[in-house]
Amino acid sequence: MEFSVLGPVEVTAGGRPLAVGGARARGVLAVLVAHANQVVSADRLAEELWPGHPADRAAASLQVRLSELRKAFRSAAEDDRLATRPPGYLLTVAPGDLDSLRFARLAEEGTAVLEAGDAATGAQRLTEALALWRGPAFAGIDAPSVRAEAGRLEEMRLAALESRAEALLAAGRHGEVIAELETLTAAHPLRERLWALRMLALYQAGRQADALHAYLDLRTILADELGIDPGPALRDLHARIVRQDPELDGPSGPRAVGAPAAAPQTRYVQAASGVRIAYQILGQGDRDVVFVPGLMSHLELLWESQETGEFFRRLATLGRLILFDKRDTGLSDRAPGAATLEERIDDVRAVMRAAGSERAVLFGYSEGAPMSILFAATYPERVSALILGSAAARWFPAPDYPCGQGPEEMFRALYDIAENRWGQGDTIDWYLPSRAGSPRARQLIGRFERMAISPSTFQRMLTMISEIDVRDVLPAIHVPTLVVQRLGDKITTPFHGRYLASHIAGARYFEQPGDHSLRFAGDEESDALIREIGDFLAGIGHPAEPDRVLATILLAHAAGSPAELAGREAVTRTIVQAHRGRWIDGSDQAILATFDAPGQAIRCAATVRDAAAAAGIRLACGIHTGEIDLAGGKIAGASVDIATSVAALAEPAEILVSRTVKDLLTGSGITFAARGSHQLTSTAGRWPLFAVAPG
Repeated sequence: MEFSVLGPVEVTAGGRPLAVGGARARGVLAVLVAHANQVVSADRLAEELWPGHPADRAAASLQVRLSELRKAFRSAAEDDRLATRPPGYLLTVAPGDLDSLRFARLAEEGTAVLEAGDAATGAQRLTEALALWRGPAFAGIDAPSVRAEAGRLEEMRLAALESRAEALLAAGRHGEVIAELETLTAAHPLRERLWALRMLALYQAGRQADALHAYLDLRTILADELGIDPGPALRDLHARIVRQDPELDGPSGPRAVGAPAAAPQTRYVQAASGVRIAYQILGQGDRDVVFVPGLMSHLELLWESQETGEFFRRLATLGRLILFDKRDTGLSDRAPGAATLEERIDDVRAVMRAAGSERAVLFGYSEGAPMSILFAATYPERVSALILGSAAARWFPAPDYPCGQGPEEMFRALYDIAENRWGQGDTIDWYLPSRAGSPRARQLIGRFERMAISPSTFQRMLTMISEIDVRDVLPAIHVPTLVVQRLGDKITTPFHGRYLASHIAGARYFEQPGDHSLRFAGDEESDALIREIGDFLAGIGHPAEPDRVLATILLAHAAGSPAELAGREAVTRTIVQAHRGRWIDGSDQAILATFDAPGQAIRCAATVRDAAAAAGIRLACGIHTGEIDLAGGKIAGASVDIATSVAALAEPAEILVSRTVKDLLTGSGITFAARGSHQLTSTAGRWPLFAVAPG
């Protein structure tokens, strides 16, 4: 179990949030966390959280909130976390369980190694520490001891920000901190150390006049607010900047005009599957933008190209940009086997969690688009907007998807390149044909091929892509969406982008000249693209809480006597929760649960079926993925009716799934046997159904 207070107070178990009750219960939890591993008296809790209330009413309210917390902890098998210890209560928290303690440890380590002369490692540790913050500490909780602890943590955060800026300057990375220091000095105008770091960063960037102007701004602020002058250290720094003291130039001096921009720090986060994902954070702002890459990616090679670096730096002007290499590519771990879309979605969630991003604009590029579509439909509360660039819901033609024979030609050509000529840059003929005649460009693409992904993995992922189909998910997209289509795209021809825009409600469509690779474009096309994205994001209002989400529905019923399931709810509920599902309903006749992903549902169904079989009960299971209406812990909508019909058609001991479930499990290794097409509801038309094969 983990407690998070560097932002809104949250508790998670196994990566999933616990429902700890309303504002008062969170207030009790916040006070206990602020005094973690210490006994907090009942009187103090009542006085802080119910000031002015009669003692008996405050005590009764406190007991209700403590009961809510204990219930939440019990659901995660953490009953011993909260104990009664006269004259009050004790919350036990290990150092690794509390984000503020992890922050303090990383900040202390970073400061220590910086003082020891290792600026690069110091900057990395301090950046990791600051990435744990999701907003003001204990946000929304108003209690005296919590305010005091929040103030202490905020002071530590500012000190860590100052130390990180110092470390980055010592490492010659002044360009990365100027904007941040300008924001910090505006928010904290009396902290002279921040002003000194800002002046030094500006000077090292070759902006002596701006550095001197910053000093004048500070002198005016101090005179107006306190009637004093800057301290001796700042006055000395000002004098050294005036005389251009060579010792202020830093380890590398100002970056030469035209030189490649320095890469942001690469960090790692472990996803739920144990795979470690490499990610970077660039820029800052009120919104986060998560860029989900395509088949080939390598975070550090991106910055060796000035053109590519400029594209991402301009994207970072629109918000804090979060980049990552998907598993099996670039700097991330190679997975032990093929990864499904649901596993790749977990990687996105892990990166967002590590970056402290509660909600973000998701920018799905190329093969990263289907997983972005699925993420936005499943977790609309985590997505403020969706951008789909060079994207398709499905690449290969079908009777109801007449995209032509181009994708099959493309697939054969890329597969052949991986088989016989990988690393020679021949993918440029498809990804960037406008530059295929340049030997230098082909050489650079060849190096990117070798570093980004192995040829066998590229072939495996091509096969997976050929089977992807997320068209049934498109109606479940309810976040603002922008579709970006290049007219010269040989990988994803205009048919695909136009299909997406016409099948996502309210989608904005932008078409422009150019190749598949968005990061390589002429100045005019790049300017137009950034302007279009900026205009799109500027028009996004405050997102409403979603009342409809994409979910996978599992409905199981006993094939014999309708009362056979009596008394098995506790066992079945435990199995559902172990598979990260949500128990919706249970009776003597049926079991109803939902899951974020179809693979979870199928694995849960198999476990529930086998457990029932051991008790002499034959279960028939039906599974469907679709949009559901949320209402007071219950679910409704056409997708529930479809799942009910699928379950009714399932044979005893059979797991029967809809086509949508099968399509979303590309690359999972799960095999299916066709069970024909069926009229599931009066309005849903005929649906192909498939039985999960044993194995």
